[in-house]
Amino acid sequence: MVTIQAILSASILASTTQAFAPSANNRQGTDLAGAIQDEVVCGGPASNFFPSKLFDGAKFNLFGVGRQDDEDEKNGAFQPPPNSLDGKVILITGASSGLGLESAKRLALSGATVVLTARTSQRAIASANAVREYCHGGTTSSFGGKTGGGAINGALFVNLHSDVRGVALDLDDLSSVRTFPERYCECIQENCGGDGDSKIKKIDVLMNNAGGGGYPSRKLTIDGYEKTFQSCHLGHFLLTACMFKENLLNNDATNENNHGCTVINVSSVSHKSAIANHGKYEDEGDIEYGYDFDNMNCELEYSGEAYFQGKLANVLFTKEFQRRADKHEQRWLKAVTIEPGGVATDIWRHILGYDPRTYRERLDNGENIMIQPEKNLVERLRNRIFYTLATQVERGANAQIWLAYIAATVGNSEGDGGAIIRGGQHYDEFRNAIPVPEFAENEVIARRLWELSEEMAGIKLDLSPSPFT
Repeated sequence: MVTIQAILSASILASTTQAFAPSANNRQGTDLAGAIQDEVVCGGPASNFFPSKLFDGAKFNLFGVGRQDDEDEKNGAFQPPPNSLDGKVILITGASSGLGLESAKRLALSGATVVLTARTSQRAIASANAVREYCHGGTTSSFGGKTGGGAINGALFVNLHSDVRGVALDLDDLSSVRTFPERYCECIQENCGGDGDSKIKKIDVLMNNAGGGGYPSRKLTIDGYEKTFQSCHLGHFLLTACMFKENLLNNDATNENNHGCTVINVSSVSHKSAIANHGKYEDEGDIEYGYDFDNMNCELEYSGEAYFQGKLANVLFTKEFQRRADKHEQRWLKAVTIEPGGVATDIWRHILGYDPRTYRERLDNGENIMIQPEKNLVERLRNRIFYTLATQVERGANAQIWLAYIAATVGNSEGDGGAIIRGGQHYDEFRNAIPVPEFAENEVIARRLWELSEEMAGIKLDLSPSPFT
C-alpha cells in the first residue's frame, strides 16, 4: 500500500509545480454555505485528495490566491467582529496548539467565553494564558511568536476583558471524559458568583477539535481502545453524551439572542479514504472504501490509515446525531462537520516531525513537545517545504471559527452573505457545504457505529426530550 510519506512527497512535488500554473478556481465559500452542490463523491486513496489541498495552501501562501473578502491580507484569517460573541460560551477540545488554540484566540477576542481543554491542567492553564495575552494584543512567544489582537477592514482591536478558562480533559482516558462535566461546572461558576445549577453558563458551541493520529505503531489507551479511534471519535462521542445528559448544552432557541447549541466535529478530507475491507484484499484494485467494523481497534491491520477511519467516524456520528435530534424535534440542537484542508499543525509530528520553523523556539521556551531525532538533508528539505506550502494555522482555522460565529449569532436566520448553518452538513475549508461519499451518509452504518460507541463508552445517548434511560 502507498505510504503516507509517499503521498506527502508526491503532493509536495505536485503543489510546487502547480502553484506556478494559472488557476481559474478562486472559490468564495461564504455565500454558498447553505447549499450542497449536486455532485457524486466517491471514496479513494488519499493521493486522490490530499495534493489538491496542499495545492490550495501553496497558492495562497505564494500568491495570495483564494483570499475571501472577510479575510485579512497578511494571513488570510477570518476574524468575527468585536463583541459579536459577548455572552456566548464556546467549549473547544484539544486547544493547546494548532487549530484549537487558534480558534480559542479569535473567538475569545470577539467576546466569547471560551473554555478550552488540554490533556493536563498545566497545559490547559498555559494555553488559556496564551489566549488572554493574544486578546490583550501581546505576543505568545511560546506558541509561535505571533502578535495578538485582531483586525476588521484594517482597523485593529483588542479585548482587555477576555474570559478564557482552561480545563483538563484527556480523551485517551474515558474516566477523565466522564468527570469532565463536573470540572466544567466548577470552572464556569467562577465567573457567575453562584453555586447552584441556575448560575452555570450553558454551551452555545461545542467544538470537538482534538484528535491524534499518525502514530508509528498501534497504541492502546488505558481503556483498551486504539488511540487514534478513541481520541478522534469515541472520546468525543462520550463527551457530547455527558454534556447532553448533564443538561449543559444550551437548549434555548426561543429568541433572537439564543440559538441553541451547535456541535462542530472537526473531521478531515481523509474520511473519503477510509478502507472498509482490511485484510481482505490482495492489491489496491481490491480495496473497498468505507467504515471497517472488523478493524475498529486495528487488530487486523494498523497504519496511519487509522486516522482516516477516525475522521469517517466523525462524519457518521454527526449525520446520525442530527437525524436523531430531528426525529425527536430537538430544534435547538445541530451538529456539523468540517474538513480544514492540509494544515501545518502538530498532527504531522509523528510522520514529518514538528514544524522546523518553530521547533527550536518551542523547545527553548519550555513547551512540552517531543525531542525529535536528527534528520538527513533530504528529510529536512522535504519537511520545510511541506510546512511552508501547507495551509497555515491562521487560515486553516477559518472554517471552524466562522461556523462557531454564525451558529452562535445567527441560528436559523440568514447571516453574513445569507449563510445558514444547517444541521448534518459537512463543510470544507472555504466554508462551503459539500457532499460526502455515500458510505458516509449510510444510515445503517451510522446507526451501527452509534450503538457500538454506546457500548464501548458505557453510556446510552438518547436525544429524546427525556434523555438517558
